Amino acid sequence: MHSYINIRSPLLRSTILPLSLRRYITPRYTPTAVASLSISIPDSELSARGFSINYSTTNLDPSALNDVFASVGFPRRDTARLNLALSHSSGSLVWLSRTTDPTKPVAFARATGDGVFNAVVWDVVVDPSYQGIGLGKAVMERVIADLREKGIVNIALYAEPRVISFYRPLGFIPDPDGIKGMVYSRRNLQKKKR
Repeated sequence: MHSYINIRSPLLRSTILPLSLRRYITPRYTPTAVASLSISIPDSELSARGFSINYSTTNLDPSALNDVFASVGFPRRDTARLNLALSHSSGSLVWLSRTTDPTKPVAFARATGDGVFNAVVWDVVVDPSYQGIGLGKAVMERVIADLREKGIVNIALYAEPRVISFYRPLGFIPDPDGIKGMVYSRRNLQKKKR
């Protein structure tokens, strides 16, 4: 079962939004404020450790990304459809590769959204042989910073219960004030028809 997780901040004091919505969104950040956000592993350190930071799908091998998905238990995706999904990731996209193998991702995260208010983070994965050294946090911090820089005020994601503790230090909380995410499911519709 997935939990709906939403990032929020008590710092927002908007007079435009209804009181009931004020507590569920993050404040609008300026580029200066984003620059001051904490990044746990600076770009220079990632580079010194042999990693390249990528912010587009240029040079990304979708088959290698599918391999990482499969290695963490995500389903493999049809390559043509995966390419289409990646091309629609206009919210933010960050992936790390080894400098010695620049097309193969070792950590990946992307977000989609309306480009103004809302974004949803998807496909946060780290190759198992690179887990535990901060790469997942590195890509997530950069996705969040990129979205905040664009003024995105509501960032959500779905997470397996076993990884919720990974997202909490990044500012995400599960089911804020009882808010539940809902997912349209063809499987549930098929069960009703039987």
